[in-house]
Parts: sequence; C-alpha cells; structure tokens
Amino acid sequence: MEKKKRELSLKDVSKTLRNHEARLLQLEGNNAKTKAKGANWYKPGSTIDKIVTLINHGYFKKPRTISEIQTRLKEQDYHFKSSDLTLPLRKIVRNELLKKTKYYLDGTPSKKWLYVAPHK
Repeated sequence: MEKKKRELSLKDVSKTLRNHEARLLQLEGNNAKTKAKGANWYKPGSTIDKIVTLINHGYFKKPRTISEIQTRLKEQDYHFKSSDLTLPLRKIVRNELLKKTKYYLDGTPSKKWLYVAPHK
C-alpha cells in the first residue's frame, strides 16, 4: 500500500512538472522557438513582416537604401515614412536576416546606410 501511494505521487509530480513546463513556454512566448531561424518573431501583417516578405522574394540581393525600400513598399500600397522603417530594419538586422553596410557589392562606398541579404 505504501509503495502504491508513492507511485501515485511520482505520477502526480511528473504530470505537474509537464503542466508547469507547458505554462512556462506559453508565458515566455516560446522564446526558444522564436530564436530559431525562420521562426516568426514578429507579428503577421507588421512592418517587419512586409520587409521580410521583400527579403524572401529576393529584393535585398543587392544593397538597398531606406528610400528604395520605402518606394518599393509604396508600390505595394504600403505608405511608410522613412523614420517608420528604421526600427523594424534594426530588428531585422539584429536577427541576421539583413546586413547593414556602407558599401555596394562592387566595393564602392555609399554615403547612406544600405541593407543587403547576407551571402549564404
């Protein structure tokens, strides 16, 4: 009888631990998964999402200025001020989807910051 109570309590503890783990993952927003490459760490429909779509379609194969990005988004009927793009671009660079540089692909310098997809 003592052994049966002990086994029940171990099962209960195990179940409780699984429940706690699931709740922690939910509270943290699955932080471990969001850091994985390709995971959506941004909200669908956000400015970042619109820029990531451009990345996925190869728009950043050559370096682009903020004004070029702004123009491309206007063509898709998304009207942003250049200041509205700086923070999303910074987050994208930090997540290594784009690189920020002052040089074109041929090595010539630029006066403005350029954003380009990293070579893989």
